[in-house]
Amino acid sequence: MSDSKVFLGCIPNHVDEDGLKEECEKQGTIKEFFYMQDKVGTDRGWAFVTYEDETEAAVAVAMFNGQQIFPGSARPLQCKFANEKITKIEGTVFEAPTKAVTPWQEFTTPEGKPYYYNSVTKETRWEKPAELGGSAATPAVPGALAGTAASSSSSTPLALTQAAAAGMQGGSGPLGANIFVFHIPINWTDDDFNAHFSPFGQIVSAKIHTDVVTKASKGFGFCSYATTQAATMAIKGMNGFDTKTGKFLKVTIKKGEEQYNPDAVAAQNIPVQTGAPTPTPAIVGVQPTVAMGVDSDTLARAANQGKILKAKEMQSPPPLALPGLGR
Repeated sequence: MSDSKVFLGCIPNHVDEDGLKEECEKQGTIKEFFYMQDKVGTDRGWAFVTYEDETEAAVAVAMFNGQQIFPGSARPLQCKFANEKITKIEGTVFEAPTKAVTPWQEFTTPEGKPYYYNSVTKETRWEKPAELGGSAATPAVPGALAGTAASSSSSTPLALTQAAAAGMQGGSGPLGANIFVFHIPINWTDDDFNAHFSPFGQIVSAKIHTDVVTKASKGFGFCSYATTQAATMAIKGMNGFDTKTGKFLKVTIKKGEEQYNPDAVAAQNIPVQTGAPTPTPAIVGVQPTVAMGVDSDTLARAANQGKILKAKEMQSPPPLALPGLGR
């Protein structure tokens, strides 16, 4: 089975085929698409999506797996390569629906205080909702957020909502500043990844994706910068980079962000070396000798034309006149 086919599970029941396909197309060109929508309200819809190549499929796995892409999602999506075996059913579409589906999500402030955000109603509260095991008391938003005074009661929910949104972004940079890197050597660590891409600008996050069970590298990762200019420079500097392992890095702007960084798109479309390194061709047509009897320009022209030059016949030197003879 091809690595360009992915399985997508735990799709919310309210997501129709057009909505799902539109989201999947952000990651690449779709060749085949099959969707089984959940009809019983347990958010257990699933789909098979075949992309044009394995790079686009890898992007889809990285972007979807463990993420809550759709508004109102009660749990994160499950996305994996279709030929990848499932090692556990917890958190997958095959898990029995023993818990009620809820749009409430838990987040934590920088100070470690938990708060809760409803992805459907956009409500934010400190108290744990009853659906997550908390009390059913009427929520009351305090007048400060993590020790920061609020000027009015309406400003605190706004700050909490912004914090929730920041938590859902997962360390991404601004639109157009996030890049995808493929063909990463399997022996690279996150520190190696950082070291290669940090010279181009301030990094928000840089992570090589690994198998959840074996922790082995999947050979691709994402790097997010603080500015779009840094992302463009990284693509210019690292797309086609020789890893000395027989492969060259492929570096592109994150799917769906092309319109925010046209310079990066132009940079990634510049033809670069791919495949195995090309060896330096040996000079053809010149027989090695100490003295060919020709100048260097003639040797160079013969090499370019594939001709073989023979050494000129050495002329005998004129006889030497020995002193004292012939008198």
